[in-house]
Amino acid sequence: MAEETKPKVIIDATFHMQKAPKVSEEEKDPKYKEYRRKWNENPKNHIVGDFPIHLDIESTSSCNLKCVMCFQNFNPPPKGYIDFELYKRIIDEGTQKGLCSVKLSIRGEPLLHPRIVDLVKYAKDKGVVEVMFNTNGNLLKEELSKRLIKAGLDKIIFSIDGITKEFYESIRIGGNFDRVLGNVKTLRRLKREMGTEKPYIRIQMVKLKKIKNIDEHVKKYVEFWSRYADYVAAEEENEWDYSKNTGTVVDSTFDCPMVYQRLMVRYDGTTTMCCGDLYAEMPIGNAKADKLGDMWKGEKINNVRKMNAQGKSHLVPICNKCGYRRTVINNSKKDNSQKENKNV
Repeated sequence: MAEETKPKVIIDATFHMQKAPKVSEEEKDPKYKEYRRKWNENPKNHIVGDFPIHLDIESTSSCNLKCVMCFQNFNPPPKGYIDFELYKRIIDEGTQKGLCSVKLSIRGEPLLHPRIVDLVKYAKDKGVVEVMFNTNGNLLKEELSKRLIKAGLDKIIFSIDGITKEFYESIRIGGNFDRVLGNVKTLRRLKREMGTEKPYIRIQMVKLKKIKNIDEHVKKYVEFWSRYADYVAAEEENEWDYSKNTGTVVDSTFDCPMVYQRLMVRYDGTTTMCCGDLYAEMPIGNAKADKLGDMWKGEKINNVRKMNAQGKSHLVPICNKCGYRRTVINNSKKDNSQKENKNV
């Protein structure tokens, strides 16, 4: 019984890779291997390094779409773009202390940032192992693709739902399916013409709860997009409208990995522990005035680590209503229920 209630860390619990190359070029790189080792092992062993393994840096909070599952649709944030000098200061501190990975997106569409290519290039020139971002892909014109390839972008993650114009445009409101498909094809062609594997193309969908026959839907999705992508993935749908995440959800087995992996820095410097603090209700500092390394080892985040490790994450307000946490707990309950049914 004690073993069953012991807090456990599950890495990338709501993310499901559906298709990937057997061995990518990056996986041969010792620096990349070490970065991924830390990503998987540090949370399980409660290891806090000198600096986050990864930073989510918000190039912009603005977005050109209003996707049905996104908070941009029901509670859009103030609009802004990260200052390049602030960005350089963040990257400089990180690369001096072992920063491995940077994603240039949190709440917005990074291709809206007028200096997105410079953001990528600066991080790569400073030695960041993996630089990437999520995008809806609607703004990825051919010339921009060429510039991003030359800047050294390692991975581009396209958020695309469905395989038809009708379905896609009913979910990604304001998007154009034909344009996105064309942009993906163009990027793939340019990589071939320029003789490079990078940026790796990952195309992913959200497993929306309203989709019937989801397993069949995912199967068709993978078959279609595998023609154009290096990776195809599906993510669980989390509830990001926190007004719906009411009541205390107790689960003594949940132990969040994110507080051992990453920090989130918004365009205005506001820094939070994870994506679960969607509305910055518990900021741990501001990168304009505070060192990220100090925040990483500060009292606020250490207390959250402690509460999670003790199986008391429900006592941390932002953890209790976190959409990711609730999805992981609900999935765990379903799995346990299925196991019990099989044993009947």
